Amino acid sequence: MKANMLEYLEETANRVPERIAFCDDRESLSFAGLMENAKKIGSCLAKHTAPRDPVALLIDARSLSNIPAMFGVLYAGCAYAPLDIAMPPERLRLLLELLQPTALLVDERGKKAYESCGLDGDCLITCSDALSCDINEEKLGIIRNQASVYDPMSILYTSGSTGIPKGSIQTHFSYLHWTEATIKVYGLTEDAVFGNQSPFFYANSILDVYPPVALGARTYLLPSGVLTFPKKLIESLNKQHITVFCMTPSSFISVVNAGVLKPGCLPELKWGMMSGESMPWLPLKVWMEASPHASWWHFYGSTEMFAVAVGTVGEDHQDGDRLPVGKPFSLVHILFVDENGNEVPPGVPGEMLVSSPWISSGYHRDAERTAASWVTDPLNQGWYERFFRGGDIGFIREDGQLMVLGRRDTQIKHMGYRMEIGEVEVALRELPGWRAGCVLFDSEKDKLWCFYTGELEEKEIIAGLKERLARNMLPDFYVHLGEMPYTATMKLDRSRLRKMMV
Repeated sequence: MKANMLEYLEETANRVPERIAFCDDRESLSFAGLMENAKKIGSCLAKHTAPRDPVALLIDARSLSNIPAMFGVLYAGCAYAPLDIAMPPERLRLLLELLQPTALLVDERGKKAYESCGLDGDCLITCSDALSCDINEEKLGIIRNQASVYDPMSILYTSGSTGIPKGSIQTHFSYLHWTEATIKVYGLTEDAVFGNQSPFFYANSILDVYPPVALGARTYLLPSGVLTFPKKLIESLNKQHITVFCMTPSSFISVVNAGVLKPGCLPELKWGMMSGESMPWLPLKVWMEASPHASWWHFYGSTEMFAVAVGTVGEDHQDGDRLPVGKPFSLVHILFVDENGNEVPPGVPGEMLVSSPWISSGYHRDAERTAASWVTDPLNQGWYERFFRGGDIGFIREDGQLMVLGRRDTQIKHMGYRMEIGEVEVALRELPGWRAGCVLFDSEKDKLWCFYTGELEEKEIIAGLKERLARNMLPDFYVHLGEMPYTATMKLDRSRLRKMMV
């Protein structure tokens, strides 16, 4: 096992120095060039930081500059925190106040975003200035010699239920184990070509960074906003010979709804990966028909856990089926517990406590929420094992596959009856002609809201649900939308929908 993620880059750069590592439609970067640029940035940062300091990355989310910046921070022995410079100034200011970075690495847009926050006095370093710095091998060597495999490597922010973002800390130890396990479980090889469309402040983007560097594979950064033009997305995947492609189910569905997928139109795709939410069967079937040589993978994880379970999806499903998310990784241990913290019998749904070598170390500068979400030896068995409590409910099927049923906070009491909101959403997906939507609960007024898009009329939805659900599970209000709102990472924006519940 390696001791530092930089060892992957250095081994690959020495083995295939001129091979293209990352590219977009404007420029490309070889593995040797990536290592050189990262060392320049690391040498520059080392003048202003100490090992294990947090460094903010304020760089265009779709820019190639993110890659040498991330590795450059690692050469300085620090932890990088990529932030979304397109967010409102007050939100970006909040994140910077929470992070308290020792230095900020910025591009031109990132510098303007920082200035709009009204902050000053921080150590701002432009990417261009960092790349003009001479490499200080002696300094970088000293930093590496005192590094630990448990040093923080990244701080990735995710939304918090309280409105305060949470900065999930991952170590080199986490990334090393996750990278090796990911390459093994998918069977990825160095001739793979990764298509990146996830912004680099989003945890899913690590799939397009670290396995390719470890393998010596190429990653192509798809044009910004490509999901707005699905036809251009398909053209880019084919033109760049993309074989590995990961998106959220919402993104995959939006492409299907655009009508641009034709049978066999993606002949070179080999790995299709879905994450973040449950993928309905019918749109997945359209993607399967479009990519006859691809295996389609569901995987389950989060910013704090990276990946928990993964598996290929067969073709023996029907419309409305809730798809499993695959078998847990071999190094993952899941406990299923009831509301009292007691382990439930096999096959019985329970809250999932997850342990693995790559779960997060905790939330940056947030001891209270770290203590609430991580627990050691929850069953009092007498040995050290640390689990993450994410609030999801699930169980293992007889075939070993994990079923994720929803969240602990989606188990509600409506009209005096205990119910699971996910059951209502499953019933909605079974309706002929259903397109997209979700169900939310107003606990103060004891009302269920159904938000949806598509051609179905409210009376058709109600009639269909009455055939499938008990009366207490029927939504009280139905809101038809032109399009569902999504976050920057293409997850359903439930907070925006809640503002409509008046």
